Amino acid sequence: MVNNAFGSLANLNTLLAQSVNNTNQSSVTPTLHTSGDLQAINDLQTNAPKISDELLSQLNSESIASNQKVEDVLQQQLTSLFTISSTPSMLNYKLSDEELALRTVISSQHEGLLKNENSTQLIERLNTSVKNIQGAYANTSDILSSLGQLGHEQKTFLASSQQRVERSLNPYMESLNRAKYEDDDNYLFELSVKTKEGDVINITFNSSQGYDEKTGEAIDGFGISYEVNGNLSEAEHGALTQVMAGVGEMADEFFKVSENSFNPIIVPNQTDMSLDFLAGFNSEQLAGFNVSFSTTQNDELDTAQNTLDLSYSIDEASNQQALVFKAVGGKNDIDFALDMSTIGAKDTQQMQQYLASLDQSLEDSRVNSSEDDKKSAFGRKGDEAMQQGFALFKGAFTSISSAAERYSNLESLADQHFNDGRAMVADLVDNMITNDARYQGLGNKAPNTLGAGISKLADFDATFSYALDNGDYQPKSTIELSQATEQAQLGELSGVTQSKNVSSHFDYQYSRPDYYDKEESYNVNTAVKNKELVGLNQSHEVDVDTKMFEFNPQTNQYELQMAMQEQTVSKSDIRLIDDIWLEENENSYNMNKKERVESDEKQDEFKKTSSHSHNKLVTLIGDLDKLAENKNVRREYLTNLSQVNFFMA
Repeated sequence: MVNNAFGSLANLNTLLAQSVNNTNQSSVTPTLHTSGDLQAINDLQTNAPKISDELLSQLNSESIASNQKVEDVLQQQLTSLFTISSTPSMLNYKLSDEELALRTVISSQHEGLLKNENSTQLIERLNTSVKNIQGAYANTSDILSSLGQLGHEQKTFLASSQQRVERSLNPYMESLNRAKYEDDDNYLFELSVKTKEGDVINITFNSSQGYDEKTGEAIDGFGISYEVNGNLSEAEHGALTQVMAGVGEMADEFFKVSENSFNPIIVPNQTDMSLDFLAGFNSEQLAGFNVSFSTTQNDELDTAQNTLDLSYSIDEASNQQALVFKAVGGKNDIDFALDMSTIGAKDTQQMQQYLASLDQSLEDSRVNSSEDDKKSAFGRKGDEAMQQGFALFKGAFTSISSAAERYSNLESLADQHFNDGRAMVADLVDNMITNDARYQGLGNKAPNTLGAGISKLADFDATFSYALDNGDYQPKSTIELSQATEQAQLGELSGVTQSKNVSSHFDYQYSRPDYYDKEESYNVNTAVKNKELVGLNQSHEVDVDTKMFEFNPQTNQYELQMAMQEQTVSKSDIRLIDDIWLEENENSYNMNKKERVESDEKQDEFKKTSSHSHNKLVTLIGDLDKLAENKNVRREYLTNLSQVNFFMA
């Protein structure tokens, strides 16, 4: 095991820090491409198949290529690598990037076997396949770049996909050596850090323990390499050390947890793993990093792999930061992504509301995954693994939000832009909602877990998903949270518009048709004149859509047991012009539900239930006599009201 390989050495965190400090920025075991490798990749790029005219037309019609379009180009490049004589049939199933890449390798090996090639030739084929896959990613980047479609989001998508593909290929490539080492545990750690100046630092650690049947001896292997492409300044070296400290602590926890990750009884404890170090990421010196951990345990009963891939980057040009995390251990698959602006301020109350909203979304998904027994469909161990991963996700969310706050303070222009706009309006809105006695506000039929008012936090898109691969039984839970803010100016009027959204989704993927969807949104629109709030529109909506099925052995299919759609909407529009308060409040609720009724006479009989309510209240407060008595005052009021309404439309 890995602890035996370390012997008397310190933990991985300390070991990696020592490797950085002791190497004097020199490579121990460089892993550069040979000239032959580079030539092969160049040849592949030169002779790459052309992108289809249909896909080219679609890409040219988009200002920025969506991830789906990027994946279409990538899959076309990977598909072109199949050998003609042994291309596998894919029917109507859409292969993932990992599956497609692996099949290109297998198809090439199959062709080699049909030609009776020896083991050396087959290994050469394998190396060529890996180079070709790398070339497919390079081709995709080149195609998108030439079309002007290679932005930060597309680069992040391709980097994450390539990282997953390389990780998927590792077990296949390692299997060539397992005939020699029947009982083999492998531990791999890879880290790549890029500075703002473009220098790249690559660190690789590997440890293995196995048994050589020929000699009858246990074999321990250990290696670490440190490579720098460029020259590091003292400041860059300090920033690298900070990243290494955080990543090293993650590695220690990962390898410790991996020892029991495949035990069906013991639940691995990942609660000690943390991404808190991202809050202090030195964006003045570093542009980002990629890290991968993996363990492979091979014994007589099972061969299993535990992997974790993490990438984090800051794009200074677009003021965006991006985090992508994926961990697979045993039957558990945790995947989350965070895209967040680097312009934001501290907002403790809003952060607490967002975290509470995430907790509520997870609980909604957990409970509604299994009828009415309040137990998760993931089972005890799966549910604990999901909640541990979710805790890591929430920690990452708060950490990069803190990084955005700190980064805003470093950028004087961004800080000024922020404080002159959203922060002032946010305070005006908060004062009206909290302190104005005339405020009636939104209805309370469905509590607003997103929080009323304008958030000062950096805008973001966050997604968390957990899947349990238990053969045909594959429940999956997905939670999304986002915030988007815009500022506008028209004459003397200025304002801020913000939307907050959270959703939870549960289904069984390919195994059964049950699902649960809940979406909640809060939108606020403001108008400000002479630093006073003259208009405030708010809307809060909650939609729930769920269906539950039960398997009927007589018909050999799932039959609908219950279906429900529920919608709650609350709106509040306020105008405060010439000391006259005008507020409209509107609330509505709709519910439609049908439940199967057991009946001997009819095969499909359902009980249907519907509910509907709606109310509207208009409140007018102020000196109304002046409007009735003075037509000039009334004309000016109506003109100002019309301008505000037009601005708020």
